[in-house]
Amino acid sequence: MKNKNSYNVINPFNNKIVDQVPIHSKSEINDILESSFNFKSELKLNDKIEIFNRTVKKLYNDKNDIAKLIVNETGLSIKSGLYEVKRAINCFQYCIKESAKLEETDLTKEFSSDPSLPELTVHTEPLDLAVGITPFNHPLNLVVHKVGPAIVAGAPIVIKPSEKTPLTAIKLKEILIDSGLPENFYNVILGTPPKAITDYLLSYPDYDLVSFTGGVTVGKYIARKMANSGNEMKKYIPELGGNAILVIMDDCDIEVAADLAMGAFENSGQRCTAVRRILLHTSISKAFKEKFYSLATKIKYGDPMNVENDMGTVITSEQADLIYRRVNDAIKEGASLLTGNQVDGAVYSPTILNNVNPSSEIVQRETFGPVVSIMEINNLDDAIQYIRNDRFGLASGIATKSKKNAYRLFNNICVGQFSWNGRPGYRTEDAPFGGFKDSGNGEKEGVVLMTRALRRIKTFYKH
Repeated sequence: MKNKNSYNVINPFNNKIVDQVPIHSKSEINDILESSFNFKSELKLNDKIEIFNRTVKKLYNDKNDIAKLIVNETGLSIKSGLYEVKRAINCFQYCIKESAKLEETDLTKEFSSDPSLPELTVHTEPLDLAVGITPFNHPLNLVVHKVGPAIVAGAPIVIKPSEKTPLTAIKLKEILIDSGLPENFYNVILGTPPKAITDYLLSYPDYDLVSFTGGVTVGKYIARKMANSGNEMKKYIPELGGNAILVIMDDCDIEVAADLAMGAFENSGQRCTAVRRILLHTSISKAFKEKFYSLATKIKYGDPMNVENDMGTVITSEQADLIYRRVNDAIKEGASLLTGNQVDGAVYSPTILNNVNPSSEIVQRETFGPVVSIMEINNLDDAIQYIRNDRFGLASGIATKSKKNAYRLFNNICVGQFSWNGRPGYRTEDAPFGGFKDSGNGEKEGVVLMTRALRRIKTFYKH
């Protein structure tokens, strides 16, 4: 049983209580923010490297237990949980490299050195406080992508994880503290309802930056809340919904194209760069759909702890019901179901829709789950026009043997990341990551640019 100052974290697969976490009061949130704001890092390069190396070792040695924790609070498969830990380790390893690079970088050299002018020195220093708001779908890696660069930059950070999946963020803090990270460098704010917690957090006057990963509606709300709280001039880095499009051309390798399309089902389809929509050249429609169907129907799903399963659940049974309703609405609007649309609690089957009406809700809005919609095109111009008119701009990709077609598509659309004969979701942890239009404001994450964002630039002129 929970008490009035705590709430239960629920396993989406079996609806059992995983753990109980506190609901921070306004005064507790303020104390956490004040403690973080007043913290000043004195870590040297060797200290950071040692902390990162110890953390990597702990994550590797405890990967099975950490993966199970991820599975218990998200419903993701154990395969996905282990992959999450692997990515977090990789991110911290990039942080080691970035720490050394930050130490060696002299920004002054990038600017004018005219000896007849006052001598310019360009300095950078850590921000006083950063705030990170993270979603449920990657409860370790998306926290690491904010906390790791903050440690590199020397900027204290407060994370508000999803109320559905707070346990991994808490565990990460324990690991970092055990690895030598000073108290108050990384703090966690917990509680529910999430809007009330977030509202109070965003009203705090002394943070310098907010980094948010999540949906479009909440992302836009955060921007408005910052402005209405007097924080409109603070830096905001939103990484919002993706609704990624994969273009499949008539000259593609069918087997490669079908494998790329399987990116729709990774992480139970709960990834901002998951393939949501396929623009398929009509001349290879039958061959592609046969191959894709054969792969998708081999996916094993269900109990997340079963090591044989590729997929577990979506985050809640309510989300599964939402996907089910959108699929059925699309069918009423003319689409046909190739496979899937089976629901059992929060378990939702891999689903492929064919000939989807472009105005259907399932393609107009980001449908966060293992469902992909196929729409046919006659040529590359059709794909370019569709993507240019789309309100999302995070990730896209193309299956084609033509370098000309790949670059033509890339140069004529506005997305943050693009893959030629690769899944739209592919990325390295250090690379710039973020979208345009409703997917973001052009600000980027990734270890390198997030580290830079967490430091302020100042100039000193000697006259």
